[in-house]
Amino acid sequence: MSTELLAVFRSRKILIFAAVGLVILLIWVEAVFNPEGHKLASVNANVQAAQTQQSALQARLDRLKVYSSESGQFQALAQRLSAAVPSSTGVYGYITAISTAASTAGMKVASISPSQVTSEGTLEVVPIVVTASGTYSQTLAFIQALYALPRLTVINQVSISGGGTGTNRNTVLSDQLDLDIFSTQSSTQAASG
Repeated sequence: MSTELLAVFRSRKILIFAAVGLVILLIWVEAVFNPEGHKLASVNANVQAAQTQQSALQARLDRLKVYSSESGQFQALAQRLSAAVPSSTGVYGYITAISTAASTAGMKVASISPSQVTSEGTLEVVPIVVTASGTYSQTLAFIQALYALPRLTVINQVSISGGGTGTNRNTVLSDQLDLDIFSTQSSTQAASG
């Protein structure tokens, strides 16, 4: 029986060592592996968040590149808009432009009369009355030249006299044009107005 006892004792010893090894393995898993697994999960979550943020930033960068390539067009448009509706109601340059447009069209300007500036929201309106004379073709050319001016010009009314029976396209007509030009109000003007 002693060999049997010795075999049982050895198998118990092996079982004890196996149990102790298993306990040590479980302690190691709980003490080392599980916390590292949680850290790994946290790192993976951070990596995922960083990749999402990188994608969003890349999309913004792509949009900015498009805007940057179009910035010249935006600047040109801004300059055209500033010329069409400047920040000043000053009409001297505009009167010169009207005179030049009339001369180019062959019209003779009798008077250019700006009126009192009025405000409409964030815009200031300057009414101008132009009295001129010229043929039918010259009148049409002058109206087209007014619309081609860089400053936005609205023709509210055109009064023409001198035509009638017995006249032709070369008959000199007397014209009166009621125009409006615009300017933007500064923020201090808009607040006080």
